[in-house]
Amino acid sequence: MLSNDQPQERFVGLDTSQNTVIDIGGRPIYLQEFARICSDVVCNSFIPSLYNKLSDREISVPQVNLSETINAEGTRAILLRPGSPWTRGRVRLRLVVEFEAEQAESKTGGSPLDDIWGDVGS
Repeated sequence: MLSNDQPQERFVGLDTSQNTVIDIGGRPIYLQEFARICSDVVCNSFIPSLYNKLSDREISVPQVNLSETINAEGTRAILLRPGSPWTRGRVRLRLVVEFEAEQAESKTGGSPLDDIWGDVGS
């Protein structure tokens, strides 16, 4: 819950299922591809590191279960909240790509992507 003295979040989540393009560093890439690469990095580096950290604390979680947490279906888990009984369900980790616009977008004709891609379909 946000208090009145905290700044309002200006970043908005981006839908990676659309044909949105992002340019980070001078080369446009489809947002969906960028998110897939980020997900691969999470699988290949974050999950093994998390497994090792949990093992260091003698918390036994099969590495395959941790890997399943980043899949769309998640992995089976049981949740205990204060004042509530144990609840069976699934848990997943989500990588969210967010964006904060520097200025209001113009409402002129044409797409800003025309400058990047040109008239590919013409």
